[in-house]
Amino acid sequence: MADVDEITSEDKEMIEELRSRVSEDLKGIPFYSDDYSLLRWLIGWDYNIDVIVPKLRYAFTTSAALKLNEVDLSSVDIITEHVCSVMDTMAYHPGGIMGFDKQGNVVTVQMLAKGDNKGLLRSGKVSDMLTALIAESEGVLRLIRANEKRFNRKLGVVIICDLDEFSLDLIWMPAVKVYTVILQLLQDLYPDVARKVYVIRAPAAFQVAYNMIYPVLSKQTQSKVDFMGADWKEKLQEVISSDQLFEHWGGTRQASSPFGHLRMGGKVPKKFRYNADNNPEEPPSKEMTSINVPARSEQTVSIKVDLGGSRLKWFFRVSSGDINFSIVHSSGKVVRPMFRLTTEFVPEWGEVTCQLPGEYILTFDNKHGKLWSKEVKYRVKVVAPIKGS
Repeated sequence: MADVDEITSEDKEMIEELRSRVSEDLKGIPFYSDDYSLLRWLIGWDYNIDVIVPKLRYAFTTSAALKLNEVDLSSVDIITEHVCSVMDTMAYHPGGIMGFDKQGNVVTVQMLAKGDNKGLLRSGKVSDMLTALIAESEGVLRLIRANEKRFNRKLGVVIICDLDEFSLDLIWMPAVKVYTVILQLLQDLYPDVARKVYVIRAPAAFQVAYNMIYPVLSKQTQSKVDFMGADWKEKLQEVISSDQLFEHWGGTRQASSPFGHLRMGGKVPKKFRYNADNNPEEPPSKEMTSINVPARSEQTVSIKVDLGGSRLKWFFRVSSGDINFSIVHSSGKVVRPMFRLTTEFVPEWGEVTCQLPGEYILTFDNKHGKLWSKEVKYRVKVVAPIKGS
């Protein structure tokens, strides 16, 4: 079975089997149920339905917990605005959705050398960065689905990876680790979405960084990477109309700047740097509880919520490295999806409104750790709803 636009009879049988296996889950997120969406999962995971089902359910619960089904992501402008609203520094995270190619695939741009990685990681929570980039990826997928209905063929995303100004000085290991986690998560949530990855303006030094990235790429994506030569502008216009490309990439699309509406990165202003003194959610040390999470294991914290409408609030730091964190109601409802988070520069905190009373289980998971335990210092509290509100 191959990655083709036409759905074969064999594909159709597998799609129906997968649809039946997750039929109850699809009732909550029906826009995942079309043939092309399910075919992407089959292709992305080698048609192994036993492997696909739990991964697909994780995608469903992540989307539901982040309430993405309630967010309007119907156009490039709306997606761009929403993504930048998730965190204050998202405007400094370079890239975004440019438009569409001649086939109807979505075109995105990544400018790896334009970001201030140290500034970004010292200014915002990793969970917010994950949430913003998941929302952007979800928006891309919705644009793809809309065009699939329009053109009646399987489509995807074409990624322009622009390495202008790249140097080895940009390889900072804390950022490499975070972005590797992000890349892996997005591939797990959105398999077989990439149609082509065009790498332009790549200096020889990029080979060092690519050697780090390559093992993380899915095998489908690995085969779609195309390092373009000096004639990249002409080659891009063979697949993307000039009126869809902004001036910086050799096109004629009109905009107020050569980069259009894309986020161009730049130095993150120091006013955004995390300062515990300016965070009202930063608890005094005496209110923090410490737990040890051994390698290859997890620790859970249970908290009882008596009244629906109460707010469950959390704050934590990990001593070193990263930790997988999630919140699940005793009924099985996922409140916060399992994300791998580091708090080396900015702690993690947040709150959710508890629709259901009962027990909520916070999990700190270090199963990915092979040798070292992690110390987590946390505070969890419940704020009852105000009477009459």
